[in-house]
Order: sequence, then C-alpha cells, then structure tokens
Amino acid sequence: MELVDIQDLKSWGSNAVPVQLRPRVHSGSPGGNPTELLIDSHCHLDMVIERGLGVEEVTNTLADNGVGTIVEIGADKAAMLWARTLAHTSKLIDVYYTIGHHPGEASTEDSAFGLKFIEENKDDPRFVAVGEIGLDYHYYADQADIQKRVFIDFVRAARRVNRGIALHTRDAHADTVSILKAEAEGIPTLIHCFTGTKPEMEEFLAMGCYISFSGIVTFKNATALQEAAKVCPLDRMLIETDAPFLAPIPHRGKINQPGYVKHTLDFLAKLRGEDAATLAAACTANTRAFYRF
Repeated sequence: MELVDIQDLKSWGSNAVPVQLRPRVHSGSPGGNPTELLIDSHCHLDMVIERGLGVEEVTNTLADNGVGTIVEIGADKAAMLWARTLAHTSKLIDVYYTIGHHPGEASTEDSAFGLKFIEENKDDPRFVAVGEIGLDYHYYADQADIQKRVFIDFVRAARRVNRGIALHTRDAHADTVSILKAEAEGIPTLIHCFTGTKPEMEEFLAMGCYISFSGIVTFKNATALQEAAKVCPLDRMLIETDAPFLAPIPHRGKINQPGYVKHTLDFLAKLRGEDAATLAAACTANTRAFYRF
C-alpha cells in the first residue's frame, strides 16, 4: 500500500534530536530524578500538524515536559497510513501506532481497508493495538446499528492478530459493555479518554479494563469525572492528550499537543494526593503493559 506524505512528516526523521530527548528512556525527568520519559498514550499528531503547529514547537514542548514516547492513533485510512510511516521513520520521538475505525466514520468510510491493514501489519512490533474503535451515540446515535457491526468486526480482528483494543465510547455505555462481554473476553481493553461516572468506571474495571484520563479531567466542570479519577486503581490508570483536542488547563482552548500530557499528570497527582513521580511511573508502566512495548 502507498504511504501517505503529509506536511512535515519527513521532518520527524531529522537527526537534530533535542538533547533532552536523548536517550528515549532512562533520561532525566523534569524533576531531575533519573526515570523513564512520560508517554502520551493516545494522540493524533497528524491532526496537530494539520492545524498549524510545527515540528520544532511540538518537539520542544515534548522535551520541556519530559515526554519521549507517543502512541499515534490510526482511526481512518489516511491516519493509519501516516501513523505507520511515522512509527518507522521518527528519530525525534519513539512512536507506536494503532489501526482502527472511529465510530463517527462507520457509515462514511469503508471499514474493509482497516481490517485488511490490520492483517497486513500483524507482525509489525510498532503496531500495538486495534483502535480507536467503539460507539458514539452523542453525535451519531442514528448510526448505532452500523457502529455496532463495525465495532464487532474490529474486536474480532484484534483477537485474530493478538492485539488489545482502544475504545471510544460516548453516551453508549450499555451497548459498549454488552459488546465487550459478548466479544472481547480475554482481550486487553483500554477505555480511551474516559468521561463517564464512577459507577461506569467500576463496571469497566470489573471487566479488567484500563482507564485513560485526558485533559477533560482538569476542567472545572468535570466534577463527576474527577470523583472517578480519585478512586481509579493505580495499576489501571493511563494518561493521554487526545491531541489536538481537549487541551488541559492551563492550555484549554488551544491546539492540544502531546507534551501537554504532563499537565494532566500533575493535576491527577494533586487530585489524588499522590506524588507525581509515583503516578507517572505507574501510568508509564500501565501504558507499556497494555500496548506491550
């Protein structure tokens, strides 16, 4: 399959790696302690660049915040092609990628391409999960039937290639749980950008899911989500940006970027009354455990 050439993609292969990003792991943290760099467990760097942020700005922000690894989400045809290319050419940061089909495009884009792409890349160690996939009834409730069919198809594909699944679920908790119970037993599952309630989180946790928190948890009106975040088990938590969306405070309203994941980490540490380094180590370990890299 032809690789996609998106503006600035080749720049990520530059040898001009910021000093702060060498080496990729066991580098100095922002606090000065020898530790592993942070991971943004879910971002759309292609969209960040399309919105006008340059490679230099993004990499400087990564370095300033101690972020050395990202998981680039391939949720449509163009994105998965770009993500695979970036994962194999980037020298500025360590990149892994997913292959999925966003529920918002279940009725507008052929899911067969993604299913075939999963099979073609099943032996690629940089391909670490099927996602994002799932259900979105907030914007696309009228497409529920086709969303569920596509969701199931990709869960079954994940089982065939021995990958976990990264889920998008919005206003669709009951159907998401039903499909997971019927189709995903034994498949590692991550609830990306969790925005639900504490009881909903507990139901996912009882099924063995990981829970990922984005910049939404920093918003002043996200009190229900914050209550859930306070009690999420440390061994189940991940952090993400979902960049370019959902920039955390103090950058709310701006184009989000992977380096901003540090703000979500710091907020969660304060919210939970935990040491930021302890929480960072746990989130990093959980990210590596789920994605298996």
